[in-house]
Amino acid sequence: MRSTIDLRDLPEEETKLVQEFVEFLREKAKAREKKDYKSEGTVFATWPLGVKRKLTRREIYDYL
Repeated sequence: MRSTIDLRDLPEEETKLVQEFVEFLREKAKAREKKDYKSEGTVFATWPLGVKRKLTRREIYDYL
């Protein structure tokens, strides 16, 4: 989609600001496309149970 923004009456400083913002948005979009979601590790919430070591299933489900 190609469109034009009319910046005719704006001072040069504000025109540059708009141009920099558009470039920022383009870079952000490129980074979003390149992002590899499979390589990110899944972060699970932690629950402070006070356990100091890893537990086995048998210890966790001891009531069975």
